[in-house]
Amino acid sequence: MYEEINFPGQREGETIILFLRRHWFIFFMRLLLIIVSVIGLITIYYLFIFLNSNFQESEYYNLLLFGESLATLFIWNFFFILWLDYYLDAWIVTNERIINIEQRGFFVRNISELKLTKIQDVTSEIIGVIPTLLDYGNIYVQTAAEKERFTFYQIPRPNRVKNAIVQLQEKEEKEEERELGKIIRGNG
Repeated sequence: MYEEINFPGQREGETIILFLRRHWFIFFMRLLLIIVSVIGLITIYYLFIFLNSNFQESEYYNLLLFGESLATLFIWNFFFILWLDYYLDAWIVTNERIINIEQRGFFVRNISELKLTKIQDVTSEIIGVIPTLLDYGNIYVQTAAEKERFTFYQIPRPNRVKNAIVQLQEKEEKEEERELGKIIRGNG
């Protein structure tokens, strides 16, 4: 399913099981804020024109256009930041590890990885009416490592993802035990 996706640092024989981003509804709600801001700018412009029919000839008209242009620039920049945050935040679950890619602003990206054999507990959490109806929530992966918790924020179908991670983790542990048994018996 994810054969066409490759990522830097992908190991030979490593296959992508899940490629996750935040639920589309999260981006949509943030997009609504931008849409309301654009409607507000348009309303302000036409309000000034409506209240004063000679406003386009006044000396304040250029000031209004400058303010509206500046606000549009900030709104566009805010949209771009939201899009980058949505699109570049990703969680990749492979047959060997979990990779957390987190984009913060334009120039900060954190990439963490966790071997499946280091997982101690996986918890899914859905809180609220809308998340329940749209089936999105958080997943917490507990480890004994320095970074104790990996968090998958607002992802679709968290219960299915949790079950898939647990199955992969159990399969990887059995494989590791089998390899260790071969080494102990002197077959490896």
